[in-house]
Order: sequence, then structure tokens, then C-alpha cells
Amino acid sequence: MIVTVGHNNISCNDADQYEKTIRELLSLESAEVWISMTGDRDECPCMSLLVNQNAATLNYYGDDESCYVSYSGDSKQGIVSFCDGQYEIDNSQVIDKESALTVLMDYYRNNTRSDSIQWDQLY
Repeated sequence: MIVTVGHNNISCNDADQYEKTIRELLSLESAEVWISMTGDRDECPCMSLLVNQNAATLNYYGDDESCYVSYSGDSKQGIVSFCDGQYEIDNSQVIDKESALTVLMDYYRNNTRSDSIQWDQLY
């Protein structure tokens, strides 16, 4: 599995290395991450992860050209900022970092969208 942060590709050859990498990224105050088998952003399935100080949001891009976003079920109104304001995400799409870790580990094992959280299909 390839984890891409900026222009840096991190090759994760086993589950332990992948989990350690994801945990490190989730501990950051800000990160934009792309995860796929080859590091190619046009390859699907793949996942994207945005991290801020307190939370995360995920997108899953299926090989059937579908796109899903994490859904917390929280009806609280508001926008949450990621990556120094580059992304403004609806509060309902923001999940806790431990849930993000669970989803990303499921993705590593199964290369598909996890059923450990709710998702909202965008297209």
C-alpha cells in the first residue's frame, strides 16, 4: 500500500508499518493524505484522508467510479476547517481519529470501503 503525503510516497509493505504510518499522520495537526495500491491518484479504489488537530474526514473512491464521504450522523450545523483552511468540510462528514484509523485498517486488509462507519454517497 502506498501512502502519499504531499509529494512523498511512503511504501507500507505490511499491516504493522501501515498502521504506524497512519497513526503518525493522524497525530498531526494538519495533513492531506492519499492512499492506494500504487500511489497513482487516478487508480481506484483509493482513499483520501484529511486531518486536523481534533478530527478527520475520509473519502472512498470505488473502482466503479463511485465516491463516498465519511458520515458522522451528527446533525450539529457548522463547517470544520482542514489544512489551514484549504478545505472546509460540513460537520456531518467529520469523524474522530480512532474511527478513521479503524476504517483505514479495514481498507488495508480488504481494499474496499469499510462498514465500520456510515458513509454518504456523493456520486
